[in-house]
Amino acid sequence: MEELIINSIDLWTEQYKNHYECFNGAFVDGFENNKKPFDEYKIVKNCNCIITINRENINISNKHNAIIFYRDNKPVRLMVINKDTEIEKCINVALDQYFGNAILKDSYDKFNIKSSMVDMKEEPIYNKSEITKEIDVGSCDRWKLLYNMLKGSYTESNTKYGNFESDKYEFVPDLYIKYKLSTDKECFIIEHKCAFINITRTRLIPIQENSLLTR
Repeated sequence: MEELIINSIDLWTEQYKNHYECFNGAFVDGFENNKKPFDEYKIVKNCNCIITINRENINISNKHNAIIFYRDNKPVRLMVINKDTEIEKCINVALDQYFGNAILKDSYDKFNIKSSMVDMKEEPIYNKSEITKEIDVGSCDRWKLLYNMLKGSYTESNTKYGNFESDKYEFVPDLYIKYKLSTDKECFIIEHKCAFINITRTRLIPIQENSLLTR
């Protein structure tokens, strides 16, 4: 089977082990107004998402697990996850969050959203980032999401999840960040060539080079 190459996607980066807010946001975003943003998700264990950065003072470590969300068999959201995160536990917490008058899992059951898992069995590759100083990253591929992210939100939908330490951001025109991840069927190569960073230097919003934001 020919490998599918993807250059832009709704990309989520887990900042630290068991980052529940990241899972909660990724699993709930897009379900408002009875919408179904995806119909399936796949857990990818023991993979290598190689993250390359042209600044030594920006710390984003390589990730070693992932979740790919699909709609009509097309990847629409990618979450890259730390090596020691308890993935199933974090997913259960996300699905047990209150949503509307029930819990999110009820919406997943109503829409018959399926899940699967693949183990790539790769040995972990590490970059030079200091994991203890990892910055909160929100890669952005579309205008509405960027608008919400600059207000501190992780999500395009109206949720409580985000980094609200500062609502003032500076534009960084020459910051290069590349994510590269190969799975059993896909190859994600997501490049960024500029970003916004908040004044407290705790939140980074890199702009995807091959997305609607640059056209």
